[in-house]
Amino acid sequence: MSSSESAENRYRNTIGSIVSWGIFRMALVIGVSLLFAEYVRWIDYSTWAIITLVMLYAAVVHPMQVQYRIYREETLAVMDGTLCSTCKYFEPTGVLCSKLDEHVSEDHIPCEGELWEPE
Repeated sequence: MSSSESAENRYRNTIGSIVSWGIFRMALVIGVSLLFAEYVRWIDYSTWAIITLVMLYAAVVHPMQVQYRIYREETLAVMDGTLCSTCKYFEPTGVLCSKLDEHVSEDHIPCEGELWEPE
């Protein structure tokens, strides 16, 4: 396995995956909430709104916070301890060298420092 493959397998989350799964879960919560409002007639609007807000927090906001915390822990060594993190081509949201379109890790600097330019 090459070091670029290990870098891609190492990071379970990226900002894009966190946001896209958040959007998917949001759509699911909205759908369930609307079905709940349509078919459960004994519940009043204020109770339905509170239940919807609790579901949004439990199914969307909290998982996104947990995933972002895991992302920050996984990428902390790259963000703070590599030459790439100070380069203008470094994309922190994907832990990516935007010039070479390769993921960066502590063990793998895509350009070996030859294309490094300060921010």
